[in-house]
Amino acid sequence: MNKTTIRLIALLFFTAAVSYAQKSNEEWDNTAVLQVNTEEPRSTLMIYPDRASATSFNKESSVFYQSLNGLWKFNWAETPKERPVEFYKDNYDTGDWDRIPVPSNWQMHGYGIPIYANVIYPFDISELRAPHDFNPVGSYKRKFEIPQRWENKPVYLHFAGVESAFYVWVNGKKVGYSQGSRTPAEFDISKFLKEGENTLSVEVYRWSDGSYLEDQDFWRLSGIFRDVYLWSTPKSHIRDFRVHATLDEGFKNGLFSLEGEIKNSRPKGSVKVNYALYDAQGNEVISHSKVLDLERGNTPFTFSEKAIPDVYPWNAETPYLYDLYISLMDDRGNVLEVIPQKVGFRKVEIREGQFYVNNHQVLLKGANRHEHDPEHGHTISYESMMKDITLLKQNNFNAVRTSHYPNDPEWYALCDQYGIYVIDEGNIETHGFGNGDGNKLSNDPAWKEPYLNRVRRMVHRDKNHPSIIIWSMGNESGDGPNVKACYEWVKQFDPSRPFHYQGTSKNKGVTNADLISRMYTGIEGSENTIKQYNDVPYMLCEYAHAMGNSSGNLKEYWELIYADNNFFGAFVWDWMDQGIKQPVPEAYAGTAEKDHFYAYGGWWEDTHQANMVSYGNFCMNGVLAADHTPHPGLKVFKYWQRYVHITPVDIQKGVFHVKNWYDFINLKDKVYITWELIRDGRPVARGNIPELDIEARTGKDIVIPFPENQIKTGEIFVNFSVKTKKDFFYAQAGFELAWEQFLLNDVGRDLPDPEIKTEKDKPLFVEDFRKNLTIRGDSFTVKFDKNLGILSSYYIDNSRVVESGPIPDFWRVPTDNDEGVRMKGGKVAPEVDLFKWKGGETKRDVRFEYEEKNGNVEVNTSFRLPLVGARYTMTYVVYPSGIIDVSSDYQPDANQDMSGFMPRFGNYMTLAPGYDRLKWYGRGPDPTYADRKVEKIGIYESTVAREWVAYSRPQENGYKTDTRWVSVTNKDGLGLHFSGNIPFGFGASHYTRETMGKANYDFQLTRSPQVFLNIDKAQMGVGGTDSWSKRAFPIPAYRVSNRSQSYQYRISPIQPGIGYD
Repeated sequence: MNKTTIRLIALLFFTAAVSYAQKSNEEWDNTAVLQVNTEEPRSTLMIYPDRASATSFNKESSVFYQSLNGLWKFNWAETPKERPVEFYKDNYDTGDWDRIPVPSNWQMHGYGIPIYANVIYPFDISELRAPHDFNPVGSYKRKFEIPQRWENKPVYLHFAGVESAFYVWVNGKKVGYSQGSRTPAEFDISKFLKEGENTLSVEVYRWSDGSYLEDQDFWRLSGIFRDVYLWSTPKSHIRDFRVHATLDEGFKNGLFSLEGEIKNSRPKGSVKVNYALYDAQGNEVISHSKVLDLERGNTPFTFSEKAIPDVYPWNAETPYLYDLYISLMDDRGNVLEVIPQKVGFRKVEIREGQFYVNNHQVLLKGANRHEHDPEHGHTISYESMMKDITLLKQNNFNAVRTSHYPNDPEWYALCDQYGIYVIDEGNIETHGFGNGDGNKLSNDPAWKEPYLNRVRRMVHRDKNHPSIIIWSMGNESGDGPNVKACYEWVKQFDPSRPFHYQGTSKNKGVTNADLISRMYTGIEGSENTIKQYNDVPYMLCEYAHAMGNSSGNLKEYWELIYADNNFFGAFVWDWMDQGIKQPVPEAYAGTAEKDHFYAYGGWWEDTHQANMVSYGNFCMNGVLAADHTPHPGLKVFKYWQRYVHITPVDIQKGVFHVKNWYDFINLKDKVYITWELIRDGRPVARGNIPELDIEARTGKDIVIPFPENQIKTGEIFVNFSVKTKKDFFYAQAGFELAWEQFLLNDVGRDLPDPEIKTEKDKPLFVEDFRKNLTIRGDSFTVKFDKNLGILSSYYIDNSRVVESGPIPDFWRVPTDNDEGVRMKGGKVAPEVDLFKWKGGETKRDVRFEYEEKNGNVEVNTSFRLPLVGARYTMTYVVYPSGIIDVSSDYQPDANQDMSGFMPRFGNYMTLAPGYDRLKWYGRGPDPTYADRKVEKIGIYESTVAREWVAYSRPQENGYKTDTRWVSVTNKDGLGLHFSGNIPFGFGASHYTRETMGKANYDFQLTRSPQVFLNIDKAQMGVGGTDSWSKRAFPIPAYRVSNRSQSYQYRISPIQPGIGYD
């Protein structure tokens, strides 16, 4: 991933790195050797003995398949020189070796350390050599036996993924070598086998020359991390095949053709190839067969194109799949093998600057997805993949970019089945050499074949998946002839899919891509691009950097995407935090609230004092936490990517417009709408609209029969909920896919504000001491510190509720975006020094006055704020009932630069232990910010502890905007009620800002029994266009101005059993 703005620095990381004057003979350090004795790449397939068994589509049930997953003998050496060189020999003693599960990454089992280096290569690149001294080697060994029915048949050994390079021996004999960690390597081991027990030995190198093409922004891990298996075939076997399933010009009928290649190790003879295509109900749609005469070697075959009337097309909304069975029979009619394949008919086109699937314009609502598991590294289970698919669908995503390498083959099958568009990306990233046209590897002829090799292997493996609608060469590798070579090969082999690569530019006059693709371009930049280049589809392959408390600014992006232009999609960076689960250090075991945490870059590198650079928590930028827990920002994407938009036409008459933003389906086939009338946070009427006959990309008006007697008083909202009509794999019927909320009427609250003075209230008693002012009422006491000019305590009866404050507050614990933009200004944003607001409440020249009038006491404090250059005045009106009206006024000095902005404008106070129950009327239940207000206004209840959001690094979190009132009470119901003359923001935490600001992980926090409460006029948004430049700031509309500011709110005491809601 990241980012053109990061400047390359000196790339010497390991002091032990050794320079070599000439190329070594080792394959793992030779760009001219990519594979030795491997099979040609092919599509993902498995053979079965007959059609009945092939219908399972489960390779593990095939008699021709044998898994080699499990525990293997394992030895780890820190350098190639220390490896057991002759371990592959049958008589080599491995009795004292460990055992390691395969598949796995060896770092996840305590061998070596994970490295997170992002852009910079974790080894010396000055001579384009694979490291020789710092290059751990894993030696694997296991036994296996061949099933009797496989005797005298070809047997293949398949490695789905090994990082980064490896050698293979069978029974002590060298079989071959491969590199390129994200696509399979397959070896014909037939001649190396013997009867009975066989020995398999594998030697894996952490680094190779191939590692130069694997500089992705992820954990650098090693080992056999995907499936290993054996499979056998008849001596005449369909080695590979390719399905062509598209639509005719009318987009009604299917066009089907098939081509393939038969590998024959028998004497020449004849075979019959047959295919039969069935619909989802098991009805045969089309079939064909032909006889082929075979010689030894490979023989191609082709079935010409056939039209199929009225096919059901595949798309992400209705992912209809047909079942194809390809059979091979000998000249006596005996079935040799059957290969099943799921088939989807679809057609991808670019016309007049628009992106089409099956003649429908589509919007790609995408996520960049690294393969990551917090306990297993890059080894991903089926269950983990299904969690991802489910969460994608639940949150209105329809597309995934496999950033930045081909994924586990099972992922594509799931995307085919459940309907996810895929940008399939090659395993090429050379970010450490720069991102521009001068990238060394993209321009070096010696690296042309390594580039092409990886792209070819991806395309051949994945070519039969309908979910793949775009090929992508790779990521952040600059531009040059090697990029062009990849583009030309792909377009020649598969012109049916567009070619993507962000590093090349359609608008620069080159032809290395079919799309304009950008990363982290802001709203204005995107507007300019689509205006200037409106004849080419435009997308953001990475946007909305979701690092920590982020995901602001989405409203403006999606309003632009939904507008009528060539902006056809965007992919959030990224899907999941790449944290690695670790036990909490023993030193914190007594204070940490959990027994584990999720480590990020630097944990091992720093702890082990390895001589390398780490990018810290820059790998923690997902909309999901590492354990699949959604971050609050995920709901923001769900909202803006919703498929049903409701807008008011004549709100007083209950007329609303419903727009169907699905690309294919009629709303009546999927959803219904319920509505609810809310007065002052509570429902007073409801209804539903069960039938919505609205075709894709069209709309119609609906009328809601509001009961007139319910809309005359109070603050009235109408809520809409769009729910699933029936069960889907990702949700049961009634699951909410979208919602809207509109203010219908605001004619005054049903419940009046609390009385500020009643006849039963006794007169206030005032004690004026040299340092303090004490005001007592019938059931409360409030004290002010005259020297500091603050309210120092508030008691209800004899219970202390407020320990200190409210005080002026301009600061927040920096979010990851705040940190990334460098809060102290500097080169990134010298004109905006947000750091000056830390400690901005520091006072000088305090003036304290009070006055008794009309039975109340008015306290005025005024002081200079020298760190920010302003005068601040706070006024407290204390009433006999215990109510206090608080006013704050901020006046910057005349010589102040008014173009800047502050993190927040509000008040900060400390509440006594136990006051941790929250109830509020405002947006909720999840956190909201100025640029992330995607929660309904209502009445919610929680606790301070539950509102804590555990990001990878402690930072500002849990905030609530547009609050009408909030009550903070203890378990007995005693506490305070805060209400504003305008909606305000609040946040509450058990952690001091000092504690949060110093901690790298939650387990380092010391939880306080007190509650630290903010009541704010405003806090700036969280931003997130990126996390490292000025664009990390929220856009201007969501900032807090440095100009004159003022606001008011009321504090009211709450006695047990008495509330204000």
